[in-house]
Amino acid sequence: MPIYEFKAIDKSGKSEKGKIEAVSAKQAASKLKAKSLHPLSIGSPKGKQATSDKAKTTKGIQRSSVPSKLITAFTRQMSVLVSTGIPYDKALDILIEECENAAFQGVLSEIKSQISEGSSLANALQGHKSLFPNMYVAMVRAGEAGGTLGKVLGQLANSREENEELVSKIQGALIYPVIMSFMGIGIVVFMIAFIIPKIIPIFQQFDIELPLPTRIVLGASQFMIGNWVAMLIFIIVAALFGFRFIKTRKGKMMIDSLFLKTPFLGTLLRKIVVFRFTETLGTLLSSGVALKQSIEIVKYVVGNLVFENKFDQLMIDITKRGMDLSMALRQTGEFPVSVVQMIRVGEESSKLDEMLTRISQIQEKEVKQTLEKSVALLEPVMILGMAFGVGFIVLAVMLPMFKLNQLL
Repeated sequence: MPIYEFKAIDKSGKSEKGKIEAVSAKQAASKLKAKSLHPLSIGSPKGKQATSDKAKTTKGIQRSSVPSKLITAFTRQMSVLVSTGIPYDKALDILIEECENAAFQGVLSEIKSQISEGSSLANALQGHKSLFPNMYVAMVRAGEAGGTLGKVLGQLANSREENEELVSKIQGALIYPVIMSFMGIGIVVFMIAFIIPKIIPIFQQFDIELPLPTRIVLGASQFMIGNWVAMLIFIIVAALFGFRFIKTRKGKMMIDSLFLKTPFLGTLLRKIVVFRFTETLGTLLSSGVALKQSIEIVKYVVGNLVFENKFDQLMIDITKRGMDLSMALRQTGEFPVSVVQMIRVGEESSKLDEMLTRISQIQEKEVKQTLEKSVALLEPVMILGMAFGVGFIVLAVMLPMFKLNQLL
């Protein structure tokens, strides 16, 4: 944290000099007033130590956890304040005072300091890419250039709120299937590892040939009991290598491609990608960002490497071959024909941004409907799967009993 040298006087009029740690000069003054000191002058010390401390502070703030919803709330509040004509620095003063997140408060203080030194809001935000991505900065820059920053921030807030709502719905829909999966696996493992070993030996005492389902379950039980340490080590090692592989570009590409080919899930993911693409591109274009720059930004928003890899060729088709956006999208073979046709209509009517927004609204509704249908279908499938697993084990126990009754 930066160290500020200060001169101040206390209530009795006695002068005092010293150093104090603070994110900004304003925060340093607030700390001095809290100590009943009236600041006369506050200056940051010069030298390598001060620069190093400031760099560490910025780095530490960027790594701190700042919820996405907090950024969205800031965007909405900033939009309202800027629209009323309040200067950026005054608006940030208000938001800094109201902010309860210490890390984000520090970020806003740094942004405000840069603006006070003559920086634009976009340039100040660009120093915190972990919180404000390229799309965010590009829209703010376009809003500042066109004098419509309040409107642009409002559009950006709407876009973030829609994305957060969609993510929330997806997460909520996955909670039940995940719980059911763990419960089903837990029940089957418990029965194989603890119940079966106590029941099967009873039948073996009567020297009867065990049915095939019983032998399968018994073999699985003996294997798990005899090799549980090796199995646990294998699962841990496989998980570690799996997570490491998934983080590589090749791993991500393989997973994204596999998901897109999966029934139901692939359909849902394609709709989500198209929604993100059209919603983000429409927002950028309506904010005054050029098409080429917008596509370069949207490339990293779709969240799927299969689609991302198509964007390089998409840029070449548009910039060097002179293709329209609709024609270039058709060449990729990844976007639905209906979406491409609607984009073509938007281009012909010179209302591409409005058409993209309309497409994103349609895609959002379809994503929600597909999600609801998929979850509704997934629940009975999972219940049947659990019933089959448990039923097979119960059958493996009951068959020897029936055979034993016939012998007796």
